[in-house]
Amino acid sequence: MKKLLFLTLAFVLSLSTQAQRVVLQRDLNNARNVKSIVSYKSPSYKIDPKSNQVWWGYESEKTERSSLGTKREETYNLAIRIDPGNADIVGKTIKAIRFYLRDNKNTNNVKVWISKTLPSDVNSADYVQNADQASLNDDEDNKIGAVNDIELTNPYTISADGAYIGYSFTISSAVGSQTRYPIVTWGGDSKANSFYIRTSETITEWTDLSNDYGKVAMQILVEGNFAQNSVTPVSTQDIVLVKNTIGKNKLVITNSGQNSISSIDYTVATDGTVGAEQHLDINPPFKTYGGQFTIDLPLAADANTGTTTKTITITKVNGQANESKEKTITCKMLTVGKLVNRGVVVEEFTGTGCPWCPRGWAGMKKLRDKFGEKFVGIGIHQYNDSDPMYYKNYAKLKFDGAPQSMIERGNAMDPFYGAGKDDICIDFKEVLERVSTIGVTVSGKYNADFTEVTATATIEPLISGTYEIAYVLIGDELKGTESSWKQSNNYVSFGPDRVDNDPYLVPFCKGGEYGSSKVSLTFDDVLLASSYSSATNQAKLEELQEGKVVTNTYTLKLPTKEILKKAIVNAGYNKLAVIAMIIRNDGKIENAAKFYLSNDPAGIEGVSENKSELKEVARYTIDGRRISTQQRGLNIVKMSDGSTVKVLVK
Repeated sequence: MKKLLFLTLAFVLSLSTQAQRVVLQRDLNNARNVKSIVSYKSPSYKIDPKSNQVWWGYESEKTERSSLGTKREETYNLAIRIDPGNADIVGKTIKAIRFYLRDNKNTNNVKVWISKTLPSDVNSADYVQNADQASLNDDEDNKIGAVNDIELTNPYTISADGAYIGYSFTISSAVGSQTRYPIVTWGGDSKANSFYIRTSETITEWTDLSNDYGKVAMQILVEGNFAQNSVTPVSTQDIVLVKNTIGKNKLVITNSGQNSISSIDYTVATDGTVGAEQHLDINPPFKTYGGQFTIDLPLAADANTGTTTKTITITKVNGQANESKEKTITCKMLTVGKLVNRGVVVEEFTGTGCPWCPRGWAGMKKLRDKFGEKFVGIGIHQYNDSDPMYYKNYAKLKFDGAPQSMIERGNAMDPFYGAGKDDICIDFKEVLERVSTIGVTVSGKYNADFTEVTATATIEPLISGTYEIAYVLIGDELKGTESSWKQSNNYVSFGPDRVDNDPYLVPFCKGGEYGSSKVSLTFDDVLLASSYSSATNQAKLEELQEGKVVTNTYTLKLPTKEILKKAIVNAGYNKLAVIAMIIRNDGKIENAAKFYLSNDPAGIEGVSENKSELKEVARYTIDGRRISTQQRGLNIVKMSDGSTVKVLVK
């Protein structure tokens, strides 16, 4: 949720061809990670389900909540959808609707409703019920909404067409955060059908925001016949493992039973041959009926290399037979012969004119500090062409704003907070744990006048296939005294508490080291050149054969823009590095390596950040004497691949 706290979100979305501008804003003062919930003893505000009833929604009460709104006096209509394919809910009867209210004094005309289609007027919905305004509870404890349970006068049975479940209210005076940001949402991963909105003034057509702002904090009390111990596997991933090891495969499952899930038993069949039943405890237990959650399912690699089909069957839930009609799911497992070194690419869209991009600068620094040589950062300065680091020729990546980032060219995410997990380091670590099918190292040399770099990649395929290779030149410690180097900074208006006193963001806040609207920074991981011309990669790579090591070269030209050349010279040519990326047919990066160049164009190589299986074979002093151990000063180290590196021993 934090990743959205400081973004003013404006974009075009629509349910129909009549797209409109949607403007919603997060409450910057009160949208915190709310781990406590408001609890009420009165049954009029909190209905406990009977034995044949469950509360259902896209999240549970314990999910972290946030708030947003248009900051206007207008009517809000909010809804979630029960998809016709939702077998757990279709055919059941709705007994009550639960929503969260932030303010009662300046809110009126509160009602709940149900409709097979999104109504042009909620008063024409299939079912409409006005709430008793005097009995509604609001956000007096400032916990991002108080829970209100509205029991339906006439229970509503969900037909095979599904249904939209909604509530509406009118803000009569937008005087504070609770009325300016009256919509209460749940965080976590986006889910289809979880957020529909229409307002009387700002968003005048029904709009689906299920993938953008979280989920409307709503639940329904449904009655019917329910399974007790039931788990349905929803999705999983193909996986790569090293032979004779055990890995973890992410398995998304649905709780389709009334009981909390505290354990599962399962079998894994390899190409149809079923293995022994295995047990996995779920801690803490997952309670929400109809809710989805992800588990790390242990999977053993095969003893031989190659690809097999794994069929996972969930046989028991809580020690009892799994009652779900759908118990199985399949994935592919590729077993390789060894583990190769991994370099994980993070591409960041940024620019000096972007006022929120200090968050990207901080996120990239955090990744560099924590993961060192495993982090392969590329800062793409394309936000504003007045940026001295502006560089046009690069892959066309699907960024829709700045700052944003991608890890190995996956989905775009916040460069500091990641994909909804509050910390991009969590996302990075998950990707880093992936086993690569291609090993790669890279080196590079300047030409005599430091106008070009020739990069050489060594590629070790563990499987055969067609891949792409791309090269990048980046620079560290780049800065300048010209005004165009100054980074715009909107965090100057924030106190440290507004960024939860995070040490990477506090320096940009009021009173911090970088606490001004225009900041002089030193920039790392700056994209300077690439093998792309416009968006077309010019580097070529032959088809790879398992076990056949190949080399590949490409020449990159250094920048000619005077202001940038000056910064490179001041930083030193040893602050530049070449990157080689191996790219799969689906556009994702399979593996990457980075190599820091030497100030010496005569041929002594820089230090590679992808050491893989290189070993030191000899060491010399600067005057050529061979030594058996480190000596203070500059050492020349010869590696097992024939390259040499300079090492400064202090």
